[in-house]
Amino acid sequence: MGYIMRKRTWIPTRLLFVIILFALVISGEALWTFSGGDPRGEWVLVTEAVDGDTISVGRGWRSTKVRLIGVDTPETVHPEKPIEFLGPEASEFTKKQLEGKKVYLEFEPSNYYDNYGRLLAYVVLQDGTLFNVELIKQGYARVVAPSPFHRYKEFRSYEQEARVKGLGLWAAKDICREIIGNRSSKIYRLPGDAGCGRIKEENRVYFDTEEGAIKAGYRRAKR
Repeated sequence: MGYIMRKRTWIPTRLLFVIILFALVISGEALWTFSGGDPRGEWVLVTEAVDGDTISVGRGWRSTKVRLIGVDTPETVHPEKPIEFLGPEASEFTKKQLEGKKVYLEFEPSNYYDNYGRLLAYVVLQDGTLFNVELIKQGYARVVAPSPFHRYKEFRSYEQEARVKGLGLWAAKDICREIIGNRSSKIYRLPGDAGCGRIKEENRVYFDTEEGAIKAGYRRAKR
């Protein structure tokens, strides 16, 4: 009887071990997807496109919000701002390109997080494409530099190309292509706003961020 009981106990345990091992071998991809990526590296799974320039990714067993470095797409989800020109299109572009995909994150060593606690990163696709640049090239985003980043000049050159081609944000002559203030009226307009074509060049003041315009004493133009 002792032998039979030992046998009945030993077989299920070994069988369970074999099943677990088999599952780990054949389900590596599924486990990678479920976990959201390699917790030791920077490869991650994009789980959601929050808007054009912000995504949620899986890192280890956690979900992390990532803000793309150096680019700014029109607002779609800001609680205190209306949906801006080309915002839905930029969000949809990011969703189609990134959701459900594995991407690689690269960082600026001097600045890992923004003021909202979001991870700042360059998002690289599996074919090596830098997605931050794609947003600029397609005219879905303008370049911003709330903090220094080493690709600034490169990004600006791609933005200039998009402007010359009249893509996206830069399509309409009267549409603002940057944050532009009117020195005379102390009013600023954001990319996508109408009315910049009527601001005389000598009265134009250019800002990298909306916060910078506000700090300089300018107020947002009424819609």
